[in-house]
Amino acid sequence: MYPRAGPRGSLVGIQAATFQAANGLVRTLHRLGMTLAMAAAFGCQGVQSGPEASGPNGTRPVRPWEGIVVLRDDAAVEIEAWACLEAGWLEQVACSPRTREHESLIVIEAEPSQIHAALLLAGLEPGAPGRWTYKDEVLSVVPPSGERLDILVRYQRDGRTVEEPIERWIRDRRGNHEFPDDSWVFAGSSLAPNPEWMGEGEHYVADLTGSIIGLVTFGDEVIGFSRVVSDQEAISPSEWEVKSDHVPPVGTRVTLILRRAGGWESASGRSDEPR
Repeated sequence: MYPRAGPRGSLVGIQAATFQAANGLVRTLHRLGMTLAMAAAFGCQGVQSGPEASGPNGTRPVRPWEGIVVLRDDAAVEIEAWACLEAGWLEQVACSPRTREHESLIVIEAEPSQIHAALLLAGLEPGAPGRWTYKDEVLSVVPPSGERLDILVRYQRDGRTVEEPIERWIRDRRGNHEFPDDSWVFAGSSLAPNPEWMGEGEHYVADLTGSIIGLVTFGDEVIGFSRVVSDQEAISPSEWEVKSDHVPPVGTRVTLILRRAGGWESASGRSDEPR
């Protein structure tokens, strides 16, 4: 079963999680710097794993943090995750534990800042999340920027391995249309000054909010949909929901694959089921 336990549900828990996230970000940035230096000097030999390696281009994986695999030559990252929703409206594709599981398809235990760092190691370029602006009584949108990504999931179904786009887990509210195949973008969340009670410095916003892959636009997501989608019912009614007759049961272990848009086809021995 995916991880649920933890303190996020109360103010004290939120404060504790905030301190942990801030400290985790500092560690992440230090480790990222060391990993990049190792990559430049040794071709990442110091952080590669054992013999079972290989991406579609024969890449040996780099494992900078638990639950994260970087395939540098393939511009891809694979992340350990769990399915967490079988029905209902969606506002996110992936979130951290104890945050938005009630409106997200997948939960990921790795820190959002670690996922950001892994995407950098894979050679992918971040931009900025989308946002809403209101000026001179005019509501406008600023679309997200960043390198375009494909998002896939790999999991076991009826004894065989399935690898498919995450879009197949989503449908419109009337059940008539599949999710559009627009690609996603590496928006990169943001850094924000710490509140006074946290002390000096900055924090990676998604580490606090748990927004890893946004479907609607909160403005704090690591990865966002390539167009701005409002989370406000008054602006835009809820549009997308879980494709309940297709998603695996809650708690199913999945591998989330983030790769440069237009990357490799499904590897030999895996299957893309028909829609």
